[in-house]
Amino acid sequence: MIRADIIKIYKTVHTWTGITCGFALFIAFYAGALTMFQEPIARWASPPAVGVAAVPLDDAPRLLELVAAAHPEAREHGIMLHLRGNENEPARVTWEEDAPHQEGQPHGHVHWWATLKPDGTLLAREEEPSELAEFINDIHMHVGIARPWGSYFMGVVSLLYGVALIAGVIVLLPSLVKDFFALRIGKNLKRMWLDAHNVVGITALPFHIAMAITATALSLSGPLWSAQESVIFGGKQEILNELDNEPFRPPKPIGEAGAMMAPAQLLQQLKVQVPGFEPRVMIFKNFGDKAASVRVPGAERGYVGDYHLGGVMLSAVTGELLKDRTRPSRQDPDRRASETFYGLHAGQYEGATITWAYFFLGLSGAWLFYSGNLLWIETRRKKAREGGEAEQSRSTRLLGSATVGVCLGCVAGLSLTIVAAKWLHGRVADLNHWHEYIYYIAFLASVAWAFAWGAARSAVHLLWLSAAATMAIPLTTLAALLFPPLGMWAHGSAATIGVDVVAFIGALCFAWMAVATTRRIRNGPADSIWSIRKADTAAPLRAPAAVPAE
Repeated sequence: MIRADIIKIYKTVHTWTGITCGFALFIAFYAGALTMFQEPIARWASPPAVGVAAVPLDDAPRLLELVAAAHPEAREHGIMLHLRGNENEPARVTWEEDAPHQEGQPHGHVHWWATLKPDGTLLAREEEPSELAEFINDIHMHVGIARPWGSYFMGVVSLLYGVALIAGVIVLLPSLVKDFFALRIGKNLKRMWLDAHNVVGITALPFHIAMAITATALSLSGPLWSAQESVIFGGKQEILNELDNEPFRPPKPIGEAGAMMAPAQLLQQLKVQVPGFEPRVMIFKNFGDKAASVRVPGAERGYVGDYHLGGVMLSAVTGELLKDRTRPSRQDPDRRASETFYGLHAGQYEGATITWAYFFLGLSGAWLFYSGNLLWIETRRKKAREGGEAEQSRSTRLLGSATVGVCLGCVAGLSLTIVAAKWLHGRVADLNHWHEYIYYIAFLASVAWAFAWGAARSAVHLLWLSAAATMAIPLTTLAALLFPPLGMWAHGSAATIGVDVVAFIGALCFAWMAVATTRRIRNGPADSIWSIRKADTAAPLRAPAAVPAE
């Protein structure tokens, strides 16, 4: 039996680590849930390439030859041949070229795609791809803080998150058997929320432990490697890093022309030499040279990891297997451990089952941190009432406003920036920067609104805003179907329709929460920050302009 004083210490540790890290963890978990559908979101946000017909794989050799002849720089950077034909892949072939250097600007790249015209000639166009999915992932990993400080910050948060998990389990141990599945629904809302908080936390504990460990490793790997390099290896580690990068290096061109093997034949050679390997794309380096190579990123069943990094390299002339140390089953222990950490964190294994499981676990994790703050606030109310105080303290009211503003500001901001992918396409010069502007404006405005109106009223307002912003995702697709002159698009694949369906259900959930919160602030205890009765017990809640009063 654990002594009561020890339980009290761990409860304090769990509470304060949760409160100090809860805001960042809510953003990381909510955005992280969306990143489980990073590819469908990218496909939903990507416009169809006008005039581009699907080039059969059998016609790819001619397309590659024309690109290599017309754009010599693409040979060195790598010509990417897409194998799946998704909406975020504008054509069968894409590549990057160095952007013209401008004074004071970092050196960047311009993106190209190419296809064949009906007469067999080359059609190539420069076009910036949508980076919406990458932006959402960046919010997940750095919660809006610039690199590298966002990584360092989230590394520290993840460490404290692990501490909160351990402390929370110790606090719950004495009553675990009795209270584990006890969800006491009734007038005591605090008890019901505490029961739900405990059930969600314990049932998802393996997931949360995995997230805490992998997030810490991913966020702090850079500074840890640098410290190891300086303190332990004294500069010799650079030699090992060079060897570590060797599997990614293509053979150097020799300056002699060579006949390239057709992509379909290369895939046949790959299937024979590496059975069970699932190729995603083919990246040709030094196309047309006798030493040309093709790197094929992909995945292997039964292994966890990032398919962008794992793969094999073939000779583009003979189809001979040149390098395969980066595919999962052949990786060295260090790389396999690193890939496993990333794959466990990102849910890149076992297909759709894990994707959906991580999605719901991410949403439940976000709710866990939100509910943790609410429970602390209600505990303060009880102590204030026992101390004879009529209202909760100013610090408690500020925490309530911050909880509402940060959490719902993140939800509304991400929904609005997703909607902007279609409404602003072709209407602004740099849409990828506009995604950032829209998210941060919505987020900061929501936080300011929460402090201006207080936790109770702003919770209703911002829940309706989140519902409207999320409902705008499927409505935008519907508008694209009904009003073609708007210049938007509506893809018909299951993945993109799935984005609209999930957003529609999410919007209904936010609307239900807004209605429930309205009832709560009207009828709840007058000494709670979640009530408006203390300000005016007779007057009904004044609804915002966009929300009809009940």
